[in-house]
Amino acid sequence: MNKNNIIDKITECAESNGWAVSFNTEQEKNITIFEFSKYTPAGQDFSFSATMKDNSLDTLATDMEEYYENFDVDSEAYLWLDDTGHGKNGAPYRMRDVLADMEAAEKNIENLLDAIREIDEV
Repeated sequence: MNKNNIIDKITECAESNGWAVSFNTEQEKNITIFEFSKYTPAGQDFSFSATMKDNSLDTLATDMEEYYENFDVDSEAYLWLDDTGHGKNGAPYRMRDVLADMEAAEKNIENLLDAIREIDEV
């Protein structure tokens, strides 16, 4: 599959799952860096990057899986709490709600990864 076709399929897949997608191709390194963005249920603008090497969908899925496996819901939620344990910077006020929002972000990553793995490279 040519590079533009695989990028189009990845973009279409992500967008059909509610994600906004941008990408940057570095020809000399033969990599494409994707930025996936989606609002969480509480309205936070959540995003992450993943890299595809040599136009291989498998390398993108592997990089996404690594991000997903290392996503620490508690640590991410903590970033949105103030000194008293309440949400800040637009996060929900209650700690429990902030945590639930980051759990939803994690589930969104998992769902996108599953969808990317289902792309037919033929």
